[in-house]
Amino acid sequence: MSGHATMGDEPSIALVVLDTLRADAFDEHFDWLPGVQFTNAWSTSHWTAPAHASLFTGRYASEAGVTINSQDFDQHTTRLPELLRDRGYRTRAFSCNVNISERLGWHHGFDEFDGGWRLRGLGENVFDWDAFIAEHQSDGPDRYLRALWRCVDGDCDTTQSLKQGALMKLRDMGLKGRHRDDGATELLEYVRDRSWDRDREFLFTNLMEAHRPYDPPDEYHTDPDADPPHFDGVKATLEEPPYEPERITTAYDDAVRYLSDIYRAIYGELAAEFDYVVTLADHGEALGEYGAWEHGSGLYPPVIRVPLVVSAPGSHAGHRTPDASGTRATRDALVTHLDVYATLLDLAGIDSDHRRGNSLRPLLSSDPPALELRSNTLSEFHGISRRRRLSLEADGYAVARVDTERHGLATTDCYYFEDLTESRTIGDCDPAALEAALDRQVAGLERREGLSEADLSGLESQLEELGYL
Repeated sequence: MSGHATMGDEPSIALVVLDTLRADAFDEHFDWLPGVQFTNAWSTSHWTAPAHASLFTGRYASEAGVTINSQDFDQHTTRLPELLRDRGYRTRAFSCNVNISERLGWHHGFDEFDGGWRLRGLGENVFDWDAFIAEHQSDGPDRYLRALWRCVDGDCDTTQSLKQGALMKLRDMGLKGRHRDDGATELLEYVRDRSWDRDREFLFTNLMEAHRPYDPPDEYHTDPDADPPHFDGVKATLEEPPYEPERITTAYDDAVRYLSDIYRAIYGELAAEFDYVVTLADHGEALGEYGAWEHGSGLYPPVIRVPLVVSAPGSHAGHRTPDASGTRATRDALVTHLDVYATLLDLAGIDSDHRRGNSLRPLLSSDPPALELRSNTLSEFHGISRRRRLSLEADGYAVARVDTERHGLATTDCYYFEDLTESRTIGDCDPAALEAALDRQVAGLERREGLSEADLSGLESQLEELGYL
């Protein structure tokens, strides 16, 4: 990039990822969100890190080197925030997801990288409670006194370490402590407290309220006496969930209702400050369809279909959202995360040949052209992590069915994906033709070897709570 020489009046852009939000749940609870909705949007992967890799690079995750066993985001990979910063943007991030954290390399290119309470427990000088508890599990109650002394006497941030220890204890007791949610309230305060420029401002954020454990504030619980359902989605897919399915789906819906309400307040703040607000999910969630639960086992349609809305509440003349009344215009073009990346670069006036996506900007106008952006889009599943595999095998599970590379292919009318034991076709299409197109897509991947499996010390407890370990 040549940088600042040709900069014009670039718009401010907010990119908001509503983690784990299903497309149908979005349609039910987010009818208030204005903008242009892309009703045929698909993720490139089934979980957070690889889907964000596509959002940040315009490439498939295997091409960016981000898979289940290489979660570190290689700093030598050119990313969206770096391109925007080179263009003169001030780049800021607020992540509530430990998978999108500084510890795993996602801060590169951001002038400011902040996060919710989960991330604040990941500092380099925070006492490693997980390692200590594992080492002293058989020591009895005295181990807590030893841990307290280590926090006070050791080379660590004592205050933050004690706070994190208290949060872990409250978590083990099933209590939230002082946190109302998974970080959305903190993001709302963050947006309100910051000073924003109308030109050349970029904000990225990830919200976790729709993610397991599906535990919104108490007033959103359909059954106030029922604890949030804690279960392993992979185990539930291999056999069955330990709860009645209705309890799980109700808990998820409760969480999404809260997410809609708190994001409505957040969006109101963003709409007053940003020219464009792009709202989408990184992936969805399986709630029993095809016998699958959560998003760790495969490329099921409710996991790979995602909501996507581009809102332009304060954009420059000629690029305003067509319907500013609060209702949404819709576009049925087949789109993917790769196209979101291309769109953000286009809005910022950045040319880049190193991408697979197409800009959606022409479709944001009130009289959009008839465009077919792509004929299909690929989704990747890279198996399960080594830690998860060893844990499942220790519990007696045969993991070969879930620990294999698989792919899915979405077209305008159909979706074809490789399930645990067979291939499935959704829609009236020729499975053989879809399989051949999928094979061509996979063969055309420019795969890049990722970094070695990330050192997740200090993250284990939170990743385990979120179902990743």
